[in-house]
Amino acid sequence: ASRQQVPALLAAALRSSEEDKVRAASTRAVGLLLASGGASSGGGGASALANNVAAARRLQALAQDGSGEEVQLAAVEALASLGQAACLAPFFNSVFVSVCRSAVVEVGRSPSARLEHLELLAGVLAHRDTSVRLAAVQASGEVGLSCSTSLIVALGRLGSTEQNRRLRHAAVQALGRSGDGGVTELLKFLSDVDEDTRHFAAETLGSVGGEKAAASAAALLCSSEASTRCAALQALGKMNAQGRAHSKVVAMHISNEDLHCRLAAIQALSDLGDSSQAGALGMLTTDANKGVRQAAVTALAKMDVAGAAEAVKFFEDDDQAVRQAAVKVFSPLHSKLRADLAREYSEVVACRMLDEDWRVRLAAVVALGDLHAVEFVNQVGALCGDGDAQVRRSAVTTLHKLGAGVVRVAAFLGDDDAGVRGEAQRVYALLGGGLGIDDDGDLSEVE
Repeated sequence: ASRQQVPALLAAALRSSEEDKVRAASTRAVGLLLASGGASSGGGGASALANNVAAARRLQALAQDGSGEEVQLAAVEALASLGQAACLAPFFNSVFVSVCRSAVVEVGRSPSARLEHLELLAGVLAHRDTSVRLAAVQASGEVGLSCSTSLIVALGRLGSTEQNRRLRHAAVQALGRSGDGGVTELLKFLSDVDEDTRHFAAETLGSVGGEKAAASAAALLCSSEASTRCAALQALGKMNAQGRAHSKVVAMHISNEDLHCRLAAIQALSDLGDSSQAGALGMLTTDANKGVRQAAVTALAKMDVAGAAEAVKFFEDDDQAVRQAAVKVFSPLHSKLRADLAREYSEVVACRMLDEDWRVRLAAVVALGDLHAVEFVNQVGALCGDGDAQVRRSAVTTLHKLGAGVVRVAAFLGDDDAGVRGEAQRVYALLGGGLGIDDDGDLSEVE
C-alpha cells in the first residue's frame, strides 16, 4: 500500500466490519503505519503531510459517529502516534470516561496541543468523573506559566467544589507552576478544610515567592480563621527577603490567642532569620507555655548577635528542657549560631555546669568543648564529682578537646561507672598517660 492509499484503506476498514474489535485493530494499524513511515510513499513532503491530515480527520470523526469505546480509544491512540494530539478535542466529549481521560492525558503530553486547548481543559475540570478531572489538572500543571486566566480560575474553583483531597493537591501544584498568575487562586487553598492541603498550599505559595505572594499572604493574617492565619504564616516563612518585609506583622502573632498561630509565627521568624525581631522573641521568657519558650530559643539561634543576647535570658527558665535548649544555642556543633559569636558567652555557659538538672549540665560541658573554652578547664575537671555518669563522661571528652593535661583526666580513671572509666582510659592514653608523662603534663626523665 502507498501512503496515498492509507485514508481510503482506513475508511474501507471501518466500513467493512461492525465488530468493534476489528475496527479498533484497523484503526491502530493505520495509525502505526503512518507514524512509522512503513508504507512506501509515491511522493514525500507535502504529499505525506496531506495524507496524515486526511487520516487524522477520519480518525477524529470516530468521536462523533457512534463508534464504540474500543474504537474511540484506538482512534485516540492513533492520533497521538501521528503527532496529531491537537485533533483530540472531540474526544473530550465522549460518553466513555476512559476515552475522555485518554484524550486529556495525550493532550497534556503534547506542548502544542495543551496550549491550543486551554479552554477545553478548563471545562473538563468540571467533568463528572474523578479520574478525568485528575488528568485535566495534571495536564494543566504541564502548561505552567502559559496558563490562561480561565484555566487558573477553574483550578482555583476546585478548592471549594472538589471533595477528593488528592485532586486538590494536584490543583495546588498546578497553580504553583503558573507563577504569579496563580497566586490569587492558590491563596484560597490556605483555608482548605484539610490540614495537609493547607500545609502543601503554604509550601507551594512560599516556593512561588515574590512581592505579590508575600503581600497576599500577609493580608490573610487578618483572617478570623486560625487555621488560615497559620497557613499564611507558614507561607511567609518560606519567602526569604519578600517574607522579611513583613516580619513585624508576623511578630505580632507570637502573642496570638491561638497556640498554633503563636508557634507558626515563631517558626516563620525562625525560617526568616530576621534579627530585628529577636527582642520580640526574647519577651517570651514569661510565656506560660513551655513549647512556645522552647520554640523561641530555637529561633533565636538563627539571629546572630541580637539572637544570642536574647537567648541567654532563657538560661534561668523554670523548665530544664528550655534551659537545655538555650545552652545548646551556644554549642557550635548543635546550633545555627556562629562560633565566634557563641564564644563571647562562654562564661555564662560555664555557669550552667552548676545547674540542678544533669541534662543542662551535660549541654553546658559539651558546649564548652565545642567552643574550645580552655579557660574553664579547671571547672570541667571538677565534674569528676558530678552525680551523673553522662556528665562525667562528657567532661572527659571535653577535657580532651581543651587539651588538658593528663592530671585532669586521671581523676576520672577510678570512676564507679564503666563507661566513664573507659572514656577516661581512652583519653588518658591519647594524652600520653603512662608513657613517660608526669601528671603535670611534663616529660619525665627516663633512665
